[in-house]
Amino acid sequence: MNVICEKDELLKGLQTISSTKSPRSTIPVLSNFLFETKEDRIKLSSTDLEVAVECYIKGKIIKDGGITIPAKKFLDIVKELLIDKKIEIKADEMNHINITSGKSKFDLMGTSKAEYPIIPSFSKENYFTIKKETFAKMLKKTIFSASKDLQRYTLNGVCFVVMDSKLSMVATDGRRLAYIETSSIKETMKGKAIVPTKAINDMLRLLSLDMNSEDIRISITSNQIAAEIGDIVFLSTLIGGTFPSYEQVIPRSSQLKVKLNVRDTLAGVKQMAILTENRFSSDISSAIKFCFDADILKISASTAGIGSGEVELEIEYKSKSSEISFNPNFVKEVLQNIDEDFVMFEFTDHLNPALISPEKNKDYLCVIMPMRV
Repeated sequence: MNVICEKDELLKGLQTISSTKSPRSTIPVLSNFLFETKEDRIKLSSTDLEVAVECYIKGKIIKDGGITIPAKKFLDIVKELLIDKKIEIKADEMNHINITSGKSKFDLMGTSKAEYPIIPSFSKENYFTIKKETFAKMLKKTIFSASKDLQRYTLNGVCFVVMDSKLSMVATDGRRLAYIETSSIKETMKGKAIVPTKAINDMLRLLSLDMNSEDIRISITSNQIAAEIGDIVFLSTLIGGTFPSYEQVIPRSSQLKVKLNVRDTLAGVKQMAILTENRFSSDISSAIKFCFDADILKISASTAGIGSGEVELEIEYKSKSSEISFNPNFVKEVLQNIDEDFVMFEFTDHLNPALISPEKNKDYLCVIMPMRV
């Protein structure tokens, strides 16, 4: 194999496939990536057996071929090469890799292309097409609700449901839930899958790297999700098991419904959250209290040994006086994912879950369980 390419083009490809590399891998070849020629382009592939990324970069092909290259060493070398010099990469039958750029020369030892795991191809039958911007927004608006508790395996991701030309996403950790849907897809499939949190984060990173595509394709099989994003293909195994019946968690009715200003409410929550922070653990938080009275919302917090505080907001509220307490981080993350100026806040009492949704967008909602104080 013999190819020549630009430094920035090669770096772009290496950074694209970098997320799959794990220092904990016990399989030596997985610390390498696959470098090969495909027609008139160069293809880079990387996998850790759970996640895989493939991408194409431009280059001059002098001789076709393929080899696996030590990922970290190669990336470190390329970073230090001069930007104005082309990089020539050669590999022989003995898997010796020669890297030349200007007056710099390096030799690395690779392994045969045949030793690298076979990465499944993107399904040309079971897939749907969606706007890249829409898909990224849906991921961001649900992933924060996914569970971080490894023992709750089926909740460690986002559940995708494709049905009747509609894509729904839902995530929950048992104390909160985020749900979003869109009908703006073209599909040749129906299905349901739990996509791991790591895969969601990887897809968001790859979506941000692609500057050209408007539409992307997503394929879901029985054990795998694949995303075709321009010249990038991303694949991940799915979480096995059954996602909970989330429909039963979403309140179908409520006795109290209030319109809240997103900016003002978020500011109040952030202020009171300062008094609830646990200096021993960022995962443990005291509650903040929402007290509704005649045209007034008071958000307050009180923590023994730290102090107390209260912020008052003007609202339109004519019902009976009511109060409900929440983990401030849960409320904060919901409000930070609302794109409108106002949200509808619905609840019945201090024991039952509250429903928060944008005033106008009926395709997005979040449910938060109250804290008992």
